[in-house]
Amino acid sequence: MYCNIKVNINSKYTYIKAIIDTGNFLREPITKTPVVVIEKNALNDIVPNYILDNLDKIINGENIELGEYISKIRLIPFTSLGKENGILLGIKADGILVELEENTIRIKEVILGLYNGKLTKNGKYEALIGLDLLDYKEGGIENEYTRNIKI
Repeated sequence: MYCNIKVNINSKYTYIKAIIDTGNFLREPITKTPVVVIEKNALNDIVPNYILDNLDKIINGENIELGEYISKIRLIPFTSLGKENGILLGIKADGILVELEENTIRIKEVILGLYNGKLTKNGKYEALIGLDLLDYKEGGIENEYTRNIKI
């Protein structure tokens, strides 16, 4: 199932096409915050190039000036087919809106796992959202559901 998401980082916004991925249970290991896997290029308009162009260097601990993003950076370990011990660079978003059919879901606590490549050959989507993210209530924060009404 496809959906549109509106990503908010530091009061900058971008819209991204996503797919609901029933196999994505990825969470940040310390806070257990859900992770949306997203192509790094989808964030060109809202994340500085000095971060997007240096994902591997940041993951490897090289000294890259992160500026105001230093408190938002997370390292996300993952396992997938073909990658036993991978690490994604994550950025804590200020929130996302998921537009799903006639509903909009506001997700306040989410990490964006930056993927350094393409998720699909046909370009139909640029992000993977775990199904459990849509019902995330951990830590006392509940997502807000609204209904879109066409007039």
